[in-house]
Amino acid sequence: MDPLTHMVVGRAVLAVAVRDEEQVRAIGAAAILGALAPDVDVALAFAGWDRYIRAHQFGTHALLGALAMACLTAAAVRLFAPRARFNTLLAAAAAGATSHIALDLVSGARIALGWPLVNRRVSWPLVAMADPWIIGICMAGVIAALSTGSSGGSRRGAARWVIVTLTLFLAVKAAMFGLAIHRADLHSGGPRAVEARWGSLTEWFVFERSDGGVRASSITAAGGPPVVVMWQPLEAESALVQSSRALDAVRNFLAVHEFAFPTEQRDASERISLLWSDLRYCQPGIAHGSLHCDVWVGGVYDRDGRAVTQEVTVGRVVQTRPLPQSDRTGN
Repeated sequence: MDPLTHMVVGRAVLAVAVRDEEQVRAIGAAAILGALAPDVDVALAFAGWDRYIRAHQFGTHALLGALAMACLTAAAVRLFAPRARFNTLLAAAAAGATSHIALDLVSGARIALGWPLVNRRVSWPLVAMADPWIIGICMAGVIAALSTGSSGGSRRGAARWVIVTLTLFLAVKAAMFGLAIHRADLHSGGPRAVEARWGSLTEWFVFERSDGGVRASSITAAGGPPVVVMWQPLEAESALVQSSRALDAVRNFLAVHEFAFPTEQRDASERISLLWSDLRYCQPGIAHGSLHCDVWVGGVYDRDGRAVTQEVTVGRVVQTRPLPQSDRTGN
């Protein structure tokens, strides 16, 4: 979920629960920072987006990791508010961190809640990431809080409105989601994931993988069979594709992406880009059957098939890094 939603919901939870006006600033800071704390792992993106996205579904987003971040947050806030009780700050930060995980789960993130004891990832995809309906509710709550003055009762009233409205909205989305899944009559098969369509109240995308390829289908609460919107065939892997699996960037990517597929492109100098994407990062292209993907992870090879460098592309941002020592010595 987006940072604004995490901040507003984290603060709203505490505004409803806390009535100690003398401590409200310190407690509010702990709640807001706690709600943002699980995303501290974004620092890994500077060392490689593939490393970040692999760690993002474990670590600070697991229950134990979130609690650890709440402890650090409470300790940091207490440095600037020594009169505040640590236990109170910890409770506020923990509530914020828990709200963060809950929001990520309902926006389709797949999180290993029990890590490091249990690695199984779970998700409840009711809304899309940065869903405009959720952002709109949070913005309305912020405006209401700012326009009603600085009294504690006014802030708590705006916070209650945010919590109640979000709860009702998610309940409606849960009902729509249940109808969409039931009426789509999905058949059992290979790996499957579901994501909400951005801005839609009734539509979801279903991603599936089979021996022949990966596909994305649209389902709606109105019913009807799934409608295929994207399809990427999977062919027998070439020697270069198999070799790319040894790159640490590709290993990180494939570890958390079940709907990945490779592509090979050769430039004028005969260098080959062997890159992987995942259907969840793609949209239908202009040409029939083509795809436009925002994320690519892989390596660049010379004309003889020797790996030269690793490459990660996210939107317009391109990250390159040298090969692991084992790959350099192996080539």
